[in-house]
Amino acid sequence: MCAEGDPRDAHEPLHAPAPCRSCGELRLAEAVANAQRDYSRAADCRVLLRRHQASADCIARRPE
Repeated sequence: MCAEGDPRDAHEPLHAPAPCRSCGELRLAEAVANAQRDYSRAADCRVLLRRHQASADCIARRPE
């Protein structure tokens, strides 16, 4: 367990990948599109996120 005031999230695994700025931007764009009920754009964001994660540019790549 994390100590009181520990900045780590108790639910986040210790082996979590480093955050990737591009991934965060695409997730935010998807959330905005969903909030605006622009589901086509939200789907485009999901596709772009998966393509990005599959590329060598993503520093938070999912293990294959």
